[in-house]
Amino acid sequence: MSDQSPFPGNGGDVQRLKAEALGEPGQRRFRIVVAVLGETFIIWMEKQQMQALGIAIDQVLRQVTGDAPLFDGASVPIDFDEDTSNQFRLGRVELGYEETGEHIIINAYDIQDDESGNGLTMRLSRSQARELVQEAAALAAAGRPICPMCGSAMDPSGHVCPEQNGHLPLPKDDTLVDTE
Repeated sequence: MSDQSPFPGNGGDVQRLKAEALGEPGQRRFRIVVAVLGETFIIWMEKQQMQALGIAIDQVLRQVTGDAPLFDGASVPIDFDEDTSNQFRLGRVELGYEETGEHIIINAYDIQDDESGNGLTMRLSRSQARELVQEAAALAAAGRPICPMCGSAMDPSGHVCPEQNGHLPLPKDDTLVDTE
C-alpha cells in the first residue's frame, strides 16, 4: 500500500457494488468492489469478514424495515475500474442506519491505517444492501463443504479430521475383521 490514502474525503452514495471471490475454494480471495462518486474502490477481506458483514447488514435491514418491500432504486450501470489504485485490506468496519434517507452506512477502514480515522464511507440504498447480503451469503455457501464432525472445511483431496484422530470411521460390516 502506498503512503497516499485511498480515501477521497468521506465517501458518499454508492453508485454500484458487488461482492466476489477470486480463485478456487480453499484458495479464494474475497473482495467488495464499489463505485462511490465515480471512483472505484476494492476492499479485500477474509471470508469470515464478508460473511459477518452480510449477516450484520441483514440484521439491520430486518430491524428497520421488517418485511417491507424494497422499492428504492437499483445500482447505476457504470463500469468498475478493476485496475484502480484505491485498494485496501479491511480492518475495522462500522455499520449504521440513516433514518432520514433510509440508507445503510458502512465505514470501512484500511487494516494498515486503522488508527488514523481515514476510512471509506459508503451509503447504500436498502436494495443495494439487500443485494450485498445475498451475494455475501452465496459466496460463503459456495466454499468447501464443512466436516460434520469437527466443523473444519474439507478439501477435495481429503480431510484429516481431528475428532477422529485423523482417521475415517471404520465400516459397520465385518469386511476388515479377519475371522480365521
